[in-house]
Amino acid sequence: MTQAVGRPSAGARYVLEQADAGEAPGEFVYRGFVRLPDADVPVEVRVAEATGAATATVDAAAVPHGGPRAEELTRTAAALVRSATKSADAHARRPPRKIVRWRG
Repeated sequence: MTQAVGRPSAGARYVLEQADAGEAPGEFVYRGFVRLPDADVPVEVRVAEATGAATATVDAAAVPHGGPRAEELTRTAAALVRSATKSADAHARRPPRKIVRWRG
C-alpha cells in the first residue's frame, strides 16, 4: 500500500466509521470508503441492533471501469461489518467506532 495517499497498490481497503447518534432507532450506521488502487468508492452499512443483520450500499457510479463489481464490494462490506459487530455483541461490548480491513 502506498502510505502517501492511503490507497492500496492492489485489492481493496475498507475504511468505515460509525456515524453519529441520531440515525433511525434500532440500527446503527457505518460510513466510509472502499479504497481501490485507482478510486475511492463511498459505502454505507446499516446494522439492525436486534438481529445484527448488516446491509451495505456502495456508490456503483464511483466504481472504476474494469474494477471489482459493485455487488462484490457491497457483499464484502456487509460481511466485514457484521463480523466486527458480532464479536462485540458476543462479548457484551459496544460496537467498534472504526473498522479498517484490507481484502485482496
